[in-house]
Amino acid sequence: MENWRFSNFYFFYFATVGIIMPYWGMYLDYLGFSGKEIGQLMAIFLATKMVAPNIWAWVADWLVARYGSAMRMVVFATLLTFLMLGYCIFWNATLPQLEAATLNHINNKNQYGKIRLWGSLGFIVTVTSVGLIMDLTGPEAILPSGAIALFLLFLASLLMPNKKLAINGPTNKESVNGISAVLNYKIVILLFLCFLMQLSHAPLQSFMSLYFEGYGYTNWQIGLLWTTGVVCEIFVFIFAYRLLERYTLSSMLTFTFTVAALRWLFLGLFPDQIGLVILTQASHAITFGLYHAVMMQIINRLFVGVYQIRGQALYSSITFGLGGAVGSFISGYIWSDIGKQELFILVGLLMLVVSIISYFISDRLVGKASQ
Repeated sequence: MENWRFSNFYFFYFATVGIIMPYWGMYLDYLGFSGKEIGQLMAIFLATKMVAPNIWAWVADWLVARYGSAMRMVVFATLLTFLMLGYCIFWNATLPQLEAATLNHINNKNQYGKIRLWGSLGFIVTVTSVGLIMDLTGPEAILPSGAIALFLLFLASLLMPNKKLAINGPTNKESVNGISAVLNYKIVILLFLCFLMQLSHAPLQSFMSLYFEGYGYTNWQIGLLWTTGVVCEIFVFIFAYRLLERYTLSSMLTFTFTVAALRWLFLGLFPDQIGLVILTQASHAITFGLYHAVMMQIINRLFVGVYQIRGQALYSSITFGLGGAVGSFISGYIWSDIGKQELFILVGLLMLVVSIISYFISDRLVGKASQ
């Protein structure tokens, strides 16, 4: 079984994310950037997801993951703006192909969760250890930590199967019209709802650690709060296949939107209540873990054959890319001009509207069958 090769790559891929996502905003603040500038830089960081996955999807080969990992390692040591732009072009080359290849490789849905949870473990290792190191040395520890994680990711990529992704389905001749041939209004509406879901997560990616720091949490405590969500996320990945068998994809999608609304509202209203903060972080298991597991099944159902990788790339670029970039850009202005708590309250209200819309239309978008 080659499952361990996929698990290994997930581990080091998300180990890198465990450094960038929680602490990059703090590093930019340490360098003297304002809230607006941090939002703009994080928008650059995420905007490459709109372009890079679709470009690399045309050359879907595991060599891309390998050389993409190597180039990320090189680009990480250059000037800041070029660093963020160049790093993400290669970073975003990897995950859509990794997801498509993993789903194509495994025999059942249970295996996906067991492989993907290693990414969560990698995130936990770095977010906790780097938080502790930062309490001792300061934010300057972020860059060398990131470089080490990227080098280990490159080594992990060398163990990946060195072959093209084998996909059963329409021939290349049948896909001459491109991915537009399988798009319809239902998929467009679904992607728009997912776009808003990721837009609501932009404050988490750009300002969450700064938000906690402003209420007196130490770097180590901030790392533990991030870890809380990912630990809970692991259990979701382990048992998600049982939920997929029992409940419809549409009902679970609406559920994740509703929990996201409550998460951001509680975080905005009660940031100094440690019990509620821990609860909001634990809900990451739903707003990311379960949401991601559900969407992987939906995308895998909607885009088949040669469209698998392009479908993953389209989903990644519209939601994580465009949604994250727009959200980060707007968040910077709300953070600076309106208020920090107000930022989370506003995205909470946004997701409340999304969850209501999803309740009424998700069955028609996704279908009532659980599989």
